[in-house]
Amino acid sequence: MAPITTRKRFIRSRSRLNRESGPSVPIRSNETRDMTTDQATRQLPSKHIQNHFTYSWKIRSFNELVNFYPNTGFVLSDRFWSPRPPLTNDLSTKNKQNDHPYLWRIKLYPNGVNEAAKTHISLYLVAIPTPYEKQTNITSREKTFKLEVFRLTSDSTPVLIRNETFTMKFEFDGLDDFGRHRFCSFESLFPNNDVTAEIDLLIRVQILNTTSTSDLIDKPVENNEAEFPSFKRHLDDGKFSDVEFTFDCGARIKAHRIILATRSTYFEKLLGDKWKEGQMKTIPIKRMEYNTFRSILYFLYTGKLEDSLGFDILKDVYSKADMLNLERFGEMVADRIADMVNNDNWDEILMLAWEVGDSRLKEAALYYAVTKWDTIRDGENMKRVMCCGNMDWIEELMRARYSIS
Repeated sequence: MAPITTRKRFIRSRSRLNRESGPSVPIRSNETRDMTTDQATRQLPSKHIQNHFTYSWKIRSFNELVNFYPNTGFVLSDRFWSPRPPLTNDLSTKNKQNDHPYLWRIKLYPNGVNEAAKTHISLYLVAIPTPYEKQTNITSREKTFKLEVFRLTSDSTPVLIRNETFTMKFEFDGLDDFGRHRFCSFESLFPNNDVTAEIDLLIRVQILNTTSTSDLIDKPVENNEAEFPSFKRHLDDGKFSDVEFTFDCGARIKAHRIILATRSTYFEKLLGDKWKEGQMKTIPIKRMEYNTFRSILYFLYTGKLEDSLGFDILKDVYSKADMLNLERFGEMVADRIADMVNNDNWDEILMLAWEVGDSRLKEAALYYAVTKWDTIRDGENMKRVMCCGNMDWIEELMRARYSIS
């Protein structure tokens, strides 16, 4: 197999477990209500070409939400519509897709999506499938968007606290929301870090129109992607299989070239006619453990991450996700690892995060370290971090330690 390439930094989304675990309580704001798709107020697209669409969500007395909602509890904005980009720059041409704009909402966790984020707000944009998308079997939506958080002054002047731009593919049967677990801290929101202080927030999302072909045209698929998990029954099933992978431990696993090549550009190249493996019916895997490889195949066949994977396997899987060009898979694994931080592995996760530049893992491990400082300060894990030889890493740990204390 090809050598492992340089790992890249993933933009993290939350796992489905985290996204569905938080209780939803009606927000105490006269600007927010929960509506069905049919009840949502439709915002028709402009007659002119625009570079972006903006939706603003004003939250009065945000401090009350912080004191009222538990960690993992969330609130939802109104549903709102944004126009599809025109298929052509010719304004005289009728754009049929503009009759069917996109549907969204914002999800906010006032006290964070999980324990590691409880001193921050967690913020996400949620893609909601429209009747048009359901009827035409459109199962995903790729968009560039910007999330912004402002604190409002006494005269309602917005003061920008943080913004970030994402380019993401929303999957209606999978990862349908994207954002940040720790979008901005209470320290940056509240004067003197006093969460009882009265503040009003303005949350704004800009849906950006891009010029790529894939963004301009939503192509219906022949089969609804909701049927994709049915491929699970073909995993390691000799029926219809046309390739077999072997491992040093003696294990074997059968697979189907068309499934692997369709779901991964790496396997498309590996099983093509340019590499010798493309002509082989049995391919030996030399630099990957059987359990790691099988978990990758499980994702390719089902679009999901197995529930029973241990920490050591997840670490190995995470290191292979970039090599296989499986960014969404890497995001799932990183979320799972971040939720597993404990007294035994915080140092491994922290040094892995430093090595690959993963802010999601780093934030989770640093938060654990500084909140459990008295317990871990004299342990073997701390000694390993202090002996890593990278002063920048060590200094960052110490800054985090004293910034919270």
